[in-house]
Amino acid sequence: MTVTASAHTSIDAEPRTILEFVLDLDRYRAVDPKIVRVGSVRGPDAEGHGSARLWGRLPGLPPALDRQDFTLERWRKLTFVGAPRQPGRLVFDFVGTFECEPSGDGSTIVTHAYEFTFHGPFRLYERRLARSLQQELETEMTSLAAALGAER
Repeated sequence: MTVTASAHTSIDAEPRTILEFVLDLDRYRAVDPKIVRVGSVRGPDAEGHGSARLWGRLPGLPPALDRQDFTLERWRKLTFVGAPRQPGRLVFDFVGTFECEPSGDGSTIVTHAYEFTFHGPFRLYERRLARSLQQELETEMTSLAAALGAER
């Protein structure tokens, strides 16, 4: 089973401003409690590829170091994928996306989605995460809109 969640909001900012804020993971962790600490971010390069090393935490699990590879489709979509050959991939695979669609009035509709696929005995954790992930994602989107609104 794959645990998924998706939420959207309208933000009074251009897509570039939003995606640059998300890519500044030290700033973004103020709105995403799953990010405990950011080790490093490399990229995006000219093709939009990069990676981030960070300590992340899911509800009920201890923080763990992980690497996320990302692809930025300027300035439309940002996709994070759990990097291969990391200890975290023994527990779960991960994909997170941010999609930005200008609404024509200066604001942007942002859709943020997660997919977690747990492996082996860790599948027992899926139900717990499924109960909390949607609410956490909606709170994260509200916090993102507030953070970007406060910067204006």
